[in-house]
Amino acid sequence: MSDEKSQEAADPAQRLFSLDALRGFEMFWIIGGSGFVLALANLLDVDDFWLRELSVQLTHVQWEGFHFYDLIFPLFIFLAGMAVPYSILAKLDNGVSAWRLQVKILIRSMMLILIGLSFSALSFQPDHIRFYNVLWLIGMSYLIGASITLHVESWQMRLVIFVTVLVFYHLILMYLPYPGKGQQMTQENNLAAWLDRNLISTALYRENYDPEGSIRILPAGMLCLLGALAGEWVRGYGRARLRCGLELIAAGLLCLGLGWLWSQLIPIVKDLWSPSFILCSAGWSFLCFAAFYITMDVARQRWLGWFFIPIGMNAILIYASQWYVPWKNIRDFVFRGLARSQSDTDVQQLILLGGLVLVQWLVLYWLYRKKAFLSV
Repeated sequence: MSDEKSQEAADPAQRLFSLDALRGFEMFWIIGGSGFVLALANLLDVDDFWLRELSVQLTHVQWEGFHFYDLIFPLFIFLAGMAVPYSILAKLDNGVSAWRLQVKILIRSMMLILIGLSFSALSFQPDHIRFYNVLWLIGMSYLIGASITLHVESWQMRLVIFVTVLVFYHLILMYLPYPGKGQQMTQENNLAAWLDRNLISTALYRENYDPEGSIRILPAGMLCLLGALAGEWVRGYGRARLRCGLELIAAGLLCLGLGWLWSQLIPIVKDLWSPSFILCSAGWSFLCFAAFYITMDVARQRWLGWFFIPIGMNAILIYASQWYVPWKNIRDFVFRGLARSQSDTDVQQLILLGGLVLVQWLVLYWLYRKKAFLSV
């Protein structure tokens, strides 16, 4: 995320424009971009087959499989890891003590968790308080991934930790007994779901489990760790190089291949953050970042990312605002009259969905110009 003022310790020559832009690109879909793109495709009379495929990709899978929309959350975590070498290791290189930096990592993680907790806690209804949520999982994965990166200098050892934790997670999911364990893993009957229901008394996102809950912090932490390894690799080049971009592509393809192989043993399941899902997400994260990196940092075609930068630079702020700011009411105040002036309902829909994105982007752009960023 951008909320360490986006690579705050990086030298200007090393600053990764692509990291901020890609973060903004993924947040675009969360703040209403998916609805706008679907409405635009419908208005342009895109072929029904492709419209259906686009609609499918902009929804989460029910259980097994992988859609584009399933990448947004893990990509978030991967990019949070990529920022670690710029925001943490750079300070370590400049003489800041490791334990002081560890406290900084811990504070940031706790702040993310508290912000996430506020989404439900401020309702003052104990039965509705949801401890497990997106920011809980991001905060805990960041704590794990950044801490390992800080204290384990060898990248080879970090890879060993990455593989070991994923294998351990695989084994306990498949073989660790628990009360009521069935013959096969299902949405409600698996170790992670059982821990969600019994480890902490909290409201759950699903009826019987929470896709951001309990033990999933382990594989999510490994995704952050892998992102940090990628960020350190890129940082090691100093200035953007095409060779680095090609190596990132190779890493992405390798992860996708390994993810497919692992899926023969345990399926790709986002709600479990299964090892195959982690590798699949890592593969696509590498490829997405490589595309942005080669285009914007190597080829220096930064104009392609200008729309996404203000979003990416205040990712935490715009995400949290979805709970606190009545964006749709503001959108309606500005755009409802214009929409009603159109006779075509598809045009009306496009105006309203596009207006939702626009009002948020204009606020973010104003903050960007003022250099006002939420630092968590």
